[in-house]
Amino acid sequence: MRPFTHTISLADALAMVRDAAMPVGGTEVVAVAEAAWRVASRDVVAAVDVPPFDRAAMDGYAVRAADTAAAAHDTPAALTRIGVVYSGEWWRGEMQAGECVEIATGAPVPPGADAVVMVEQTRAAGGRVEVLAPVRPGQHVGPRGSDIAAGQAALRAGDQLTPARLGAMAAVGVTGVEVYRQPRVFIASTGNELVQPGARLVAGRIFDVNTVTLPPIVSLHGGVPVVHAPVGDTLDDLRAALDAGREADLVVMSGGSSVGERDLLVDAASERGEILFHGIAVKPGKPTLFARLGRQLLLGLPGNPTSCLSNAYLLLVPLLRATARLPPHVPETRRVRLARAIASPSDRHQFFTVRIEEGQALPAFKGSGDVTSMAGADGYIEIPAGVARIEAGTEVEVTLF
Repeated sequence: MRPFTHTISLADALAMVRDAAMPVGGTEVVAVAEAAWRVASRDVVAAVDVPPFDRAAMDGYAVRAADTAAAAHDTPAALTRIGVVYSGEWWRGEMQAGECVEIATGAPVPPGADAVVMVEQTRAAGGRVEVLAPVRPGQHVGPRGSDIAAGQAALRAGDQLTPARLGAMAAVGVTGVEVYRQPRVFIASTGNELVQPGARLVAGRIFDVNTVTLPPIVSLHGGVPVVHAPVGDTLDDLRAALDAGREADLVVMSGGSSVGERDLLVDAASERGEILFHGIAVKPGKPTLFARLGRQLLLGLPGNPTSCLSNAYLLLVPLLRATARLPPHVPETRRVRLARAIASPSDRHQFFTVRIEEGQALPAFKGSGDVTSMAGADGYIEIPAGVARIEAGTEVEVTLF
């Protein structure tokens, strides 16, 4: 056994993770329809105006604003209706004074017209239309190029491609966009006791949980998970696993990072690089390792499922998002009252899982080795170091998963 001689605070661990993160280089062109949540690597300049013509913003009548200047409900301006124009059509000819054209929202405004009067401000009078209120030039008209002008950047390098930004790409006719590649994340669990779900479970063995829980987090936060089979508790096995992950941008291994005789990940990492920290003053998740292996970063998470998943949210997510050039993640939170008192070790920052029922937070944490500590929870509350107890009825902030 090699007990921890030093642990660092969570704040220091997060600072070291942020400082060590290396944003990916390399780009690829992907179809706009497949580019959601990717990060643009260069500006996209519009080649066309959006909209490409003056268009009606309302259903109503295209008019010359001057013809409606004196219009009022009791003394309407009477105009001659000379036709109708719908979306996707083009009015041939030019509208003259005293005339109007019925127009649908989004349709091109006929030449000669400079405003649209909404249908609610009109009434039909035989072949004429009575306008009941004046409109000013440009009213209810979307001018050509008012949304995006040709030559304007419709997307900036570094922008994340949200659905709205994908819409901007479609609006200017772009079908492919250059984006940064997504970081590859090599994921492996260590432990002689582990077998893959679906394999035969013999005495003394357990199913590998962590290579099932970690990949969705990687995918959600901009990475490409590469999952490896369980790794044995020997230096040779760990060396072989690190060799298998050489092409990845990040290596995430669970287990082998504590202080037991077979916790050898720190030894394997030391052979190949620099240990940045080993041990964090948090509960759960104290036995966490962070190392630099040449161009790679290695995050060694605890093997216990709750500790592993908890520290993945705390450390892997910010590390991965910085590597993928994504903005920081801002989780959803809720403020509720604690249903029962909670005790906490005063020497560590604790992340205590809870479920929310009838507007109250109920303790869900069982133990770091119990997967239902997370599966039965809606989120967690943070209990800072130095706080030994939180009383029932205290208002707490729950960070939702």
